[in-house]
Amino acid sequence: MTAPTITVRRAADRFATQTSWGQSLHTFSFGAHYDPGNVGHGALLANNDELLGAGSGFDDHPHANAEIVTWVLSGSLVHTDSRGHSGIVHPGLAQRLSAGAGIVHAERNDAYRIDPSHPQVPVHFVQMWVRPDQPGLPPSYSQREVDLADLDRGWVPVASGTRTDAAVTLASAGSTLWVTTLQPGQNRQLPPAPLLHLYVASGDLSCETVGRLSTGDSLRITGAAELRLTGGVSPAEVLVWEMAA
Repeated sequence: MTAPTITVRRAADRFATQTSWGQSLHTFSFGAHYDPGNVGHGALLANNDELLGAGSGFDDHPHANAEIVTWVLSGSLVHTDSRGHSGIVHPGLAQRLSAGAGIVHAERNDAYRIDPSHPQVPVHFVQMWVRPDQPGLPPSYSQREVDLADLDRGWVPVASGTRTDAAVTLASAGSTLWVTTLQPGQNRQLPPAPLLHLYVASGDLSCETVGRLSTGDSLRITGAAELRLTGGVSPAEVLVWEMAA
């Protein structure tokens, strides 16, 4: 049996896009940042860590043939698109936009203008793009609440192309996004899969055979490694994509 391949990508190695109103940190090649050796892992095409100031955001822009999953860590994000979908995405709300044959959408940190209960604070979120199984599908949108308390108890399927218990569905049959939180000293076993991508959204942890991982670090695993994670000094929020080969 071939031993699994494990690649560590540190937070400091991410590409950065900086503006006066926000910051985007790209785990993979994205936009003007191109590295032919870093264009994705399996079906995962993008893993962008975004921070947007209040009143700012991304105005109307097009997408096609990508399953776009957004997971908010803090603050809130307003989504609108050319198909009439809209929503305020906040921590614990899973959101999926299937761009399909083509769609135009906007994402802005201005929920406070719609609902005064939302404070004027930065929004911090991770947006991930997955390759769909078929191009040119009809665009669609889905959002659904996740019980954040469940993250403390184990892996929660947030988006999936196969699992019926996932919060939102994907047009990528072999892909599942799992999310969990780890308290100091707490253990989790990584799911066995042909391909895994692990991203530390916040906090720190240690990974068996790898060592310490901190905010913004990621792992790319090819082969069923079934490694154990252990919570570090500060609570960690971990996003793991399980993918078919």
